[in-house]
Amino acid sequence: MPKIIVPFSFEDLPTAPPLSAQPVVRDEIDQVFAMLVGWDGSTRRLVRVSPTGMIRVGSARAKGVWDVVANTDGYLVSGANLGVSEVMIRSYPDNAGRVFVNIGTPAALNTGYPLFSGEWLSLSVNNLNSVHLYIEFDLEKVAVLYTE
Repeated sequence: MPKIIVPFSFEDLPTAPPLSAQPVVRDEIDQVFAMLVGWDGSTRRLVRVSPTGMIRVGSARAKGVWDVVANTDGYLVSGANLGVSEVMIRSYPDNAGRVFVNIGTPAALNTGYPLFSGEWLSLSVNNLNSVHLYIEFDLEKVAVLYTE
């Protein structure tokens, strides 16, 4: 039977007793892992359920808000190195210019997805640092809500 060579843990899933000493993986344990854990293409994530036991297919829990205020025309910024699952990016309703959003590479004028005044965009990403913003005018604002 296969063994767990390097045990991995999840912050949200305490195990007792803790995994150690290369436990044997029986079919039952393999099936439990398959039911509890999903693969998003780059990381393992726990499958979450509501308090009544229903699988949650909505958004993850909010983790924080990143408020961005441009301090020059053509302001460029990217997110912090922070693991997230989703972001919602909103150009403030009183902005006069556009905000360009790019993923994985820097945004620029007419490079990326354009957001006009008051528009928003929701994306699934693994890290906030993959979000790059270009804000067209000085003192304009963007709010980025991110989830666990």
